[in-house]
Amino acid sequence: MEINISEEEQRQCFIEQWNNPNVFLVCEVPVFCRSVDLVTYDKKKKILTSIEFKTKNWKKAIEQVLSTAISFDYLEICIRKPKTEILQQKIVQCCTDIGIGLYFFDMETRKFEHRLIPQKVQKIWNVQKKQVIEFVEKGDVLCKKS
Repeated sequence: MEINISEEEQRQCFIEQWNNPNVFLVCEVPVFCRSVDLVTYDKKKKILTSIEFKTKNWKKAIEQVLSTAISFDYLEICIRKPKTEILQQKIVQCCTDIGIGLYFFDMETRKFEHRLIPQKVQKIWNVQKKQVIEFVEKGDVLCKKS
């Protein structure tokens, strides 16, 4: 039986399982003409990570996270774990080549596997990064755990 879950539900599961009290989670952060699904922000180190969630199209998740890359220190995607090892390896290799971090979401257990740690973004537009930091530091936009 196929289990369906929306991107929002997937993101909410991620937020509920997050266990790093030093890193804030902020949903729907505006960057350029779109919003990033989830931003993690380490206030002490001033590190921003963008995470895009997708339930089906992993290539679209990569495309979306790359579209705002110059605003962040790190980029990651979170997608439904593919059923085949071959497809899993293809996605891991693609993300490795680009330097994007990867979470696989197991639909049945609703658990996340941090399969690939992201590499630091090489070209960051500091003016834009500062705008994102100002937005996330407002404090009233933090994602809430249920």
